[in-house]
Amino acid sequence: MAALCLAIPFALAACGGGGGTPTPKPEAQAQPQPEQPAPETPAPAPTPGGSAPTEADRNSVRTADSGKTIESARRAADSLPGFGSVTQSTNGNENGITTDRARAAATTSGVTVTVTRANGSALTLDSSDAVHSELLPAGVFRISGPPRTARAWLTANIANRAATVSRFAVTTANGNSNDWLAGGYWLHIAGQNLLATAPTVTRAEMGAFVDGPELRSPPNLPTTTLAYYEGLGAGAYANRYGNGFTAAGVAPGSSEIGEFTGTIELNANFRNNTIYGCVGCKGNVLFTGVFEDGATGAQNTFEDVPSDYQLHLGTAQIESNGTFHADNVTLSSARVQQAGLGFTEQGGSWGGRFSNILYTYATEENEPRLVAGTFGGRAALSDGSQAAYVGAFVAGRSQPQ
Repeated sequence: MAALCLAIPFALAACGGGGGTPTPKPEAQAQPQPEQPAPETPAPAPTPGGSAPTEADRNSVRTADSGKTIESARRAADSLPGFGSVTQSTNGNENGITTDRARAAATTSGVTVTVTRANGSALTLDSSDAVHSELLPAGVFRISGPPRTARAWLTANIANRAATVSRFAVTTANGNSNDWLAGGYWLHIAGQNLLATAPTVTRAEMGAFVDGPELRSPPNLPTTTLAYYEGLGAGAYANRYGNGFTAAGVAPGSSEIGEFTGTIELNANFRNNTIYGCVGCKGNVLFTGVFEDGATGAQNTFEDVPSDYQLHLGTAQIESNGTFHADNVTLSSARVQQAGLGFTEQGGSWGGRFSNILYTYATEENEPRLVAGTFGGRAALSDGSQAAYVGAFVAGRSQPQ
């Protein structure tokens, strides 16, 4: 398949070139962290009971009925996170709060995540279903304390009536099986003949979560300090192009679905119990995924394509139990303005909770060592283009300079 290179100012500048969908590589972090360098990436794990789904299978499922997928992503972006763990997804109640609840269980051999819906049905994400697994670079999550190991899995469970594609990661303190943190995101599609040329999609769900022992009980929050947190934000996204990109060779109705990753920065003010931040204000947000041509139906993959998109996470109130959420996410992009287009709609929700483990390096008052949560954003442009994002983040307290 010929490489596709498009100077697209909307979600990204899509330059594809075959291959799978490996985890996008976060930009190198400047501040040192006591994590160990990752060994070589292991070979992909096979799916139990048969061969792993092919990349064509995964792409076919992910791009099936892009309208329903984008709508599920938009609803997930608008849903306020629900707590227990932090979960943000398509399924919400009349108050706009996510009703799904994710619960992770980590062992030395793998991770299982159970997403329970309000009706009692459940979706299981299991590292034993991985089609790819890799150790992540040192310092990705910026967590202080003992040396850590982090691993990510791409999973795919694909059948004719239901399909789930997910990516999640777990970071564990070496030698301490009780010190772990999991986060990730998923796309679930239900329908008929999903692996056929013309699948019928009846329902699509998208979501993200973070979970771990240090997020399951309230922290002791400081009362007088200001704290800066930095780490990784990553998630799934979907978009559909309007008529403003024909000069770049993009037919109206063309769509993309895939993953994004970028640096997240958060500023917590424990004097007035507020927090705000941004994904993509430091460095580029990178996109990896599948492009489908709206005129021909041809598909092409792309990997780690930079974008100037920024997701601004508006001020949220920190509750006494260490949780927070707000429905004030906005997006910005200089490329959109340069293309003569404007935002006609944008919004989204975000939230999280603070760790109950204190930062290693003492200040006047010890702050939580990390904050973790979920975020979503959606936008529409004046040419009819629309996109939505939902993801998870883990951000560690920065060391003193």
